[in-house]
Amino acid sequence: MARIMTDAEKRRASILVVDDDETIVEALCETLRRQHYEVAGAPDAITALQLVREKQFTVILTDHQMPQITGLEFLQQVKTLQPDATRILITGVVNLNTVIDAINKGEIYRFIVKPWLREELLMTVQNAVQRFDMLQHTRELQEQTQTANLKLATQVAKIADQNQQLEKLNSALHRNLDQSVQLCLKTLDAYWPVLSNQAYRVQELCRAM
Repeated sequence: MARIMTDAEKRRASILVVDDDETIVEALCETLRRQHYEVAGAPDAITALQLVREKQFTVILTDHQMPQITGLEFLQQVKTLQPDATRILITGVVNLNTVIDAINKGEIYRFIVKPWLREELLMTVQNAVQRFDMLQHTRELQEQTQTANLKLATQVAKIADQNQQLEKLNSALHRNLDQSVQLCLKTLDAYWPVLSNQAYRVQELCRAM
């Protein structure tokens, strides 16, 4: 069962209604506004496309049989302009060819058949809004994950660079220590040969250990 949306959630949703029948546009817009949605209407697909280019919509409902551009052709362009917008086709007759065409091209989320039932219409729109919100949330999570991965990769590279610098410092310290020991042994060898022999034996024991 779908979760019932709050009025605040509905106000954040922007819906576009497209139909060449002005009465249908007014009826749909009024019904949706009463549910606290933000709604815009357009009398044809050309006008609607201009609106789509200017503003992001959560849900787009369009009639299929319209002059100049059909509903499916309009939604196909909408898919390119606003891929996340949930697209709903309103039609008086749902024939098999229309369904197959819509599924193959992937333009629509649901069909609404004229005359529609009010409760069915509202539930379809609510599900469409929730689908849009889910897509947006998923996209945000993906962006956050990519940012976190990039940050982690930067940190790993920084740590690797630091480790490399530490290895160089350790190698330099080791060389300096070895040179210091050899200098001490040579100094002892020059001034205290007996002590020098003992020092060499200690050095060999240390290496063996």
